[in-house]
Amino acid sequence: MADTLTIRLDPKDRATLQELARARGLGVSALVRELAEAEALRARRAAIRTEGERIAEYLATHPKAREELESYGVPAGEPS
Repeated sequence: MADTLTIRLDPKDRATLQELARARGLGVSALVRELAEAEALRARRAAIRTEGERIAEYLATHPKAREELESYGVPAGEPS
């Protein structure tokens, strides 16, 4: 079950979100939840990309590590 999050908004910001929610056929809470979930997903994916880049940099500077990785072959479903 999800946890509750309480936030304070400036009246102008709340009015803007209410308009946006209404246009999407949502309540303000549902809209803010969707926005927060989308941002959390974006942040997780960015962290994964950053870690992948870190690994690629390591492999680029450590030929033995690249050799070890290449010894496992090409994953199924990827072009060889």
